[in-house]
Amino acid sequence: MAPLRGELKALAKRFLRRREPPDYREMLFEDLRRYVGDTRMARILEIGPKDGRDTRRLLELEPDELVLVDLPRMKETNERWLRELDSSRIRYLSANFMYSDAADTWAPFDCIWCTGVLYHNPEQLRMMKRLFDQLRGGGVLVLESATIRRRWLRHANCVEIIYPPSDETERKYHLSPNITHLPSARAVESWLAMVGFERISRSDCHRKSSAALARHRVAYLATKPVAPRAGTYYSFDGDEGFVIGAAR
Repeated sequence: MAPLRGELKALAKRFLRRREPPDYREMLFEDLRRYVGDTRMARILEIGPKDGRDTRRLLELEPDELVLVDLPRMKETNERWLRELDSSRIRYLSANFMYSDAADTWAPFDCIWCTGVLYHNPEQLRMMKRLFDQLRGGGVLVLESATIRRRWLRHANCVEIIYPPSDETERKYHLSPNITHLPSARAVESWLAMVGFERISRSDCHRKSSAALARHRVAYLATKPVAPRAGTYYSFDGDEGFVIGAAR
């Protein structure tokens, strides 16, 4: 009886390994379709296109122009799948979005797709403001990120700092050593509101894929108002204050 039970467990494990969970990015894309309705996304910016799957989906929206921005070290990898796409509508920038003004040439955008990027940058509030500035009034941001790993911080409005980076941290959290700041889902939502986004909607794309993803990642869709009001601080007694995320 015991050997049979062991064989059944082994078969179950092999079956589960073969089953791939639904692609959360595909479901997030469908959330975008529902979110914008019939609104046309004529100019789109994608930051960190990874394997090109999202790029293909974004081309389905038939934009006039799709601008891709990725780190210089990713250029050779990206060029392999870029050859298979309609290059007439694509502009490719080899740069760090936070350290280059190249994307400003084509701004403002109707939509920015930014998945799996935010948590790689320690200046996350500043990045949020830059994303806000790159959109036109009425434009839509799709933002997805890894989140806090410590269970007892998961529902707090805070950021977990993993520093200094170490091999042990990499093994424990399965994160690359350059990642130092992991925001909670509530922190991401707060930042979106602080820089001026409205209609902030949390996607359930991760939950539909797997429970593990839902615990450690979050995605939001948000709109830049047509007449945006910048979030400020130190705005006392008629003082206009300082725009959040715009420090130089």
